[in-house]
Amino acid sequence: MKKIGIIIAMDKELELFAADLENCSEQILHQRRFIEGEISGKKIVVVVSGIGKVNAALCTADLINYFKADTIINIGISGGLDSSLKIGDFVVGDNLAYHDFDTGAEIAQDIPDSFQSSPQLTKLLPDNRHGLLCCGDQFIADESSLKAIKNKFSEALAVDMESAAIAHTCWLHNIPMLSVRQISDTPGIEHHTEQYEYFWKNASNHSVALLTQLLKKL
Repeated sequence: MKKIGIIIAMDKELELFAADLENCSEQILHQRRFIEGEISGKKIVVVVSGIGKVNAALCTADLINYFKADTIINIGISGGLDSSLKIGDFVVGDNLAYHDFDTGAEIAQDIPDSFQSSPQLTKLLPDNRHGLLCCGDQFIADESSLKAIKNKFSEALAVDMESAAIAHTCWLHNIPMLSVRQISDTPGIEHHTEQYEYFWKNASNHSVALLTQLLKKL
């Protein structure tokens, strides 16, 4: 790989990660701040995509087409869909699917039911949970929405608003990608709001630490 494009969730993560980059430069493109540099001898460009599928897809396309990234890594936040997951756990998205796509239209356009992270990348994180991530343009915070997704994707581990759009864009460009999601809360359970608020205290530090460890393995 010649250049790794990294999509992260929060400005705080961007600042923490960029602090360890060498030969840094910044550029504003399409209202996003892209930071280029090097770490562990690897060329990096990192950006916060913004929330939702459109932001995620456009940001990924910019990394590939403008910054010439040939590998995409996404570390973000997800709500847990599996009772065995704890707040702060990381889930490696071996597969990524939209939970809000019209299945009929999906088949008609020859779009796969789900997208895959690169097996060469997922194997670098053997100590984390692996499985299906679901993605849609809703913040899932109520039990009825949670059940609807689980009924459609019984094996899903977590739900977010960007991962499948990033994977879809990489699939169209034939670019390997990896999406890893940190569990911020478990929608539908008691004290859900309190869970989410508590999570943010150390989330950025944990995400940047995992990302740094992952890059050393590449």
